[in-house]
Amino acid sequence: MFGNSFMGMLATNTIIAVAAYIIGNISPAILIGKMHGIDVRSEGSCNAGTTNVIRLLGVKAGLATLAVDVLKGFIAAKIGAAIYPELGILIAFIFVIMGHCFPAFYEFKGGKGVATTLGAALALSWQSALIALGIAILILLIFGIMSAASIIAVASYPFILYFMLPDDFALRNIYIIIISLIAVFIIFMHRENIQRLIKGEEKKLSLGRKEK
Repeated sequence: MFGNSFMGMLATNTIIAVAAYIIGNISPAILIGKMHGIDVRSEGSCNAGTTNVIRLLGVKAGLATLAVDVLKGFIAAKIGAAIYPELGILIAFIFVIMGHCFPAFYEFKGGKGVATTLGAALALSWQSALIALGIAILILLIFGIMSAASIIAVASYPFILYFMLPDDFALRNIYIIIISLIAVFIIFMHRENIQRLIKGEEKKLSLGRKEK
């Protein structure tokens, strides 16, 4: 876009990062919550994500939240790939998650990034993303705990991607390193969930009723 100069690459990467971050700031959980007269960041688990929306507002609101969060990750990653093939998608991957977790539009208090990570992962390698999603669904069906399903799926994703990327792909190691760092970050965002899981205090996801 700006040629092959260092400044051109820097400008291109900056555009990708800013665009992805702004897209990440779109928070369906917060917006849907406001439509119902609540701030999801101060009720329930105080997380602007799908699980908390389901518990507070029901399955339909939760699925709408999930769809938008996945879609914004996918769109941001696709934009990054279109502007700067190969590395652009990684830059967008990082910054759309940062925008979701730390949205400037909403006092830097957002969600934990799982659904947005899924969307970006679908743009990067849909086969790997669907395998990780399958793992999440299986864990959720067995244990009924969304956080455990999310953590295990995210932790497994770099390993899945490692075997799915072609061996002759020049940037293979860079991809795996960056995706591994993203996975560590997402798991870190679930540190309170991990503590509750260890204590046996983490709530199961109930789709049949709203929490009060």
